[in-house]
Amino acid sequence: MYEPGTHRRIAILICDVPVDTIREQHGDYTRIFKTLLEESLKPINETHSADSQTTFTLEPFDVRAQVYPKEDEYDAMLITGSASTAHEYEQPGREWMKKLIEYVRVVATEKPRIKIFGICFGHQIVALAMGGTCVRNTRFEVSATKLQLTELGKRVYGVESGTLVRDLYLPLVSYSFFLENLHLMNRDHVPTEPPSFHVLASSTQSPNHGMVLFSQSKSPRDTPHSNFRLTDIHILTSQGHPEFTESIMHLLLRLRRELLGPELFHDGEGRAGDQNDGVAVIGKAIWGVMGVE
Repeated sequence: MYEPGTHRRIAILICDVPVDTIREQHGDYTRIFKTLLEESLKPINETHSADSQTTFTLEPFDVRAQVYPKEDEYDAMLITGSASTAHEYEQPGREWMKKLIEYVRVVATEKPRIKIFGICFGHQIVALAMGGTCVRNTRFEVSATKLQLTELGKRVYGVESGTLVRDLYLPLVSYSFFLENLHLMNRDHVPTEPPSFHVLASSTQSPNHGMVLFSQSKSPRDTPHSNFRLTDIHILTSQGHPEFTESIMHLLLRLRRELLGPELFHDGEGRAGDQNDGVAVIGKAIWGVMGVE
C-alpha cells in the first residue's frame, strides 16, 4: 500500500528524440515528461501538509540503444512516443522495438508491483506486448481532439459529469461524456485491445485511445468499473499526448505540414490552442495509479 509523502522512482524508456526546434524550446523527452509530472503533482501536494509532500525522480533509459533499467529499483516505468512505426518491429533495423516489446511483456507479467504507463507509441508497444493489435489508420489524428469516454474511463479520469455533445460522426447516447482536447499526433492505432484490458476512450477515428489492465489481485470476473481504486491498475496507456503543449503541437504541425496536407494542417492549427486536459486529467490519473492522490 502506498503512503502519501513518499518518493517515487520512475524509469522513462526513451523511444525517440524530439526534433531540434522542439528540443531547443522545450527540452528532451525527459524534460518534457518531467514538466507534465511536476505540473500534475503540484495541485495534489497542495492538499497535503508540508511533511506529506510526494517527490519523484525521472530517470531516462535509451531503449533504442538497448539500455534498460534494473526494474526492481523503480516504482513505475513510462514508455514515450516515437516517430517509429510500432507494428514494423519485424523489419530490419528495428530490433530495438522487438526487444522493447519482449521487455514490456516480461515486466508486465512477472513484475506486478511496477506500474507501466505507455504514451502514443508506448501505448502501441504495450498492445503488441500483451496480445493486442496495432495497424496503420486511414489518416493522421492531430492536435487537441475530443475523446469519448467509456464508463470506466469516467471513473479512472475522475470525470463524473459533463455535457452531452452531438458529434456528426458519433451517436448521441446517454453516457456520451467527453474528455475534451487531448493533443494527438498519430497515424497508427490499436483497433483490438489485449485480453483483460479495458478501453477508456475513443475518437471518431480510433476505437481505443487509452486502456487499462488491472492487477492480478482483481478478479477478471468483476465489473471493471464497479469497485476499484486507481492503485488497482497495473498498466495505464494513452494514444494521445498529455505531455504536449500548444507550442509543441504548433511546432509539430509545421514540421509535418507537407505530410499532413493543407486541410489537416490548417484544421490542426485551428485547434492547437484549445484547452488541453493532459495535465489535469491524464497526469492526475498517472499519479493516482502510483498511489498519490
